[in-house]
Amino acid sequence: EVRVEIGFLVQVDYADGAFSLRLPMTFTPRWEGPNQHVGPNLVRDTDDAEFPNKVRSYDAPQPVLTAVSTDHHLTLDINLPAPTGLARLESRYHDVDIQAVPGGYQVRLADTQTEPGARSDRLFELNWAPAYGRAPAASLMTWDGGDAVYALLMLAPPLPEALAPQAREVVFVIDTSGSMEGGSLRQAQAALREGLGFLAPGDRFNPGDRFNIVRFDSETEMLFDESMPAVPFYLDGAVTFIDHLVANGGTDMAPALDRALGLPRHDGLLRQVVFVTDGAVGNEQDLLLQIAERLGESRLFTVSIGAAPNSGFMRKAAAIGRGSHSHIGRQEEVGERMAQLWARIEHPALQNLCVDWGMEAEFYPEIIPDLYAGEPLWLHARLPFEPQQVTVCGELEGRDWETTSTLSPVAGGEDLAMLWARSKIEALQDSRIFGVDPASVRRQVVELALRFGLLTPYTSLVAVDRAQARPDTEALEVEQVPGLLPAGSAVAVSFAPTATGWPAQLALSLLSLLI
Repeated sequence: EVRVEIGFLVQVDYADGAFSLRLPMTFTPRWEGPNQHVGPNLVRDTDDAEFPNKVRSYDAPQPVLTAVSTDHHLTLDINLPAPTGLARLESRYHDVDIQAVPGGYQVRLADTQTEPGARSDRLFELNWAPAYGRAPAASLMTWDGGDAVYALLMLAPPLPEALAPQAREVVFVIDTSGSMEGGSLRQAQAALREGLGFLAPGDRFNPGDRFNIVRFDSETEMLFDESMPAVPFYLDGAVTFIDHLVANGGTDMAPALDRALGLPRHDGLLRQVVFVTDGAVGNEQDLLLQIAERLGESRLFTVSIGAAPNSGFMRKAAAIGRGSHSHIGRQEEVGERMAQLWARIEHPALQNLCVDWGMEAEFYPEIIPDLYAGEPLWLHARLPFEPQQVTVCGELEGRDWETTSTLSPVAGGEDLAMLWARSKIEALQDSRIFGVDPASVRRQVVELALRFGLLTPYTSLVAVDRAQARPDTEALEVEQVPGLLPAGSAVAVSFAPTATGWPAQLALSLLSLLI
C-alpha cells in the first residue's frame, strides 16, 4: 500500500455577502467536436501548438452510473477558522455534521458509508457568511518576501439598492446537447424562465430593455432575428419556446457564441449574454479566443449547470467576457442563484476600473474586469516596497469615482506570494490564446512553478518510494478505476466522447440491429 498526500492552495470565492469553497469530485464527459477521430478510441489534438500532431486516447477511465456502484464514498474533514463567528454555515450538496470549536468550526461529512450525500458523484460546496453586516469597501494586505512585497487587494462593490438599474439587451444562450439530458436541461429551462421573469414588466422593468434566446447542440437556433422588447407578447412566446426544448446531439458552442455576439446593436443598451451550459467541450482554447475576439462592448455571464460542470472553462469564459460565473447544482436553488445573478447584472457597479499602486507594480489580472453588485474584485500584485495606500478609480453610473484603500492591520503571509505567482502563471497560459510563443510561455511558467512550488501543465508533484514492493519478475498491473457519472445524469457512458442524447443512442442501436 502506498499512501500519497497532496496539498494545494486555493482562494475561496466571495459573492453576495458570503464565502464559498467548491471542490469538484467528478466530471461530465466532454464533447470533442467533429472530424477529429483518427482511429478506434483515438482523437487528434489539433489545438496543441507544441505538439500539433499529438493523438490522445479515449481509453481513460470512464465514469459509471451512481446506481450501479457500491463504493466511491467520500471522506472530508474541514477546519474553518472564524474568530468573529458566522451568521450562516452550510453544505449545498452533501449532508454534514457541524461542531463549534475554539476559534471556529469543524465540519465533517455525515455517515460516509450509508448517506447518498457522501458519494463522489457531485461537486462539494461549503458556504459561510460572516456575522458582521457588510464587507469593507476596500482592503489591502501585504507580505514582505525579501526580494519584493506581495499584496492582495479586495474591492467590495456598493450594495445593489444603492445603484440604479441600467438599460440593457439580455441574450440567453441555452445548451440542449446530449450531455444536458435529464436534470441538467430541466435546471437550465428553469433558469431561463426565472431570467425572463426578472425581465417581465414590474418594479424593476426598464421599458427600453430587449431580449433574445439562442439554443444550440449540433445545430444553432435563434428565437428572434433581432432582440425584441421585453413585453408580455414576446415573453410568453419565449416561455413556450423554452418548454419545448429537448436534449440531443453534440455540444457545438462556437456558432451559438457567434450568433449571440453578432446580433444587431441597439443604441444605449448594454448587451449582456447569459450562457447556460454544463460546459462539456474539449475545445476550450478556441472558444476562449472566439470570446476575446468577438466580445466588443458586450458582457458575458456564464451559468454552469449540473452536478459536475466544466467550471474551470466557465469561469475563464466569464473573466474574458468581463462578466461573472454562477453555478446551479440542483433544481431547488435555481430561483436563489438566478436572483443573485440578476441582482449583479442589472447593477454594474463600476466600469473601466483603474488602480494606482503609487509605484511600479506587476499585478493580475492585467485587464481589470467590471465590478458588479454583490461580487468583490481581487487583485494580486508584486511591488518593490510596501505601499501605504492604493487608489482605485472607475466610472460609477456614468460618473468618475475614486476610493483609497489603506494597509490592513492584519499581516499577510507567504500565501500571498504563491497566489501572485499562480495569477501570473494563469496570465501566461492565457497569453497563448492570443498567439504568444508557447515555448516562451513554457519557459516562464516552469521558472515560476519551480520557484514557488506550484503544479502546472509543465511541472508535476513527484513521490519517490525506494522500497521494493514487487519482485522483478512480476509485471505491473494496470487497472482502470472509473469515477461516478454526475448525479442525475442520463448520458450513456459508451457514447461519452460525443455526448449524444437518447435519440441518437436509440438510432445507433436500431442501426446495429439492422446490420
